[in-house]
Amino acid sequence: MVLDETVMRRSDALREMMSFARAIVADGEVSVAEATGFRAWIDSNPDVVGLPQVEEITGILRNVLADGMISEEEREHLGGVLERFGG
Repeated sequence: MVLDETVMRRSDALREMMSFARAIVADGEVSVAEATGFRAWIDSNPDVVGLPQVEEITGILRNVLADGMISEEEREHLGGVLERFGG
């Protein structure tokens, strides 16, 4: 059934995204390169698009990366969101 396949792909993609988020915050810092890579991963994985938590993270990443730098306040906010998301 197509629905089951879609649900399975979405679940797999979310697990991968959560793992990616945990890896980003593992060292306690979120770099521009990590944030950019995470945004690129989200953009290339349509199975997660539209989920409320993913949309929240995408919005934060868009704002954080708008000027190509991450302030300490942005780093802390993004790190906290990714830590909660990654579990």
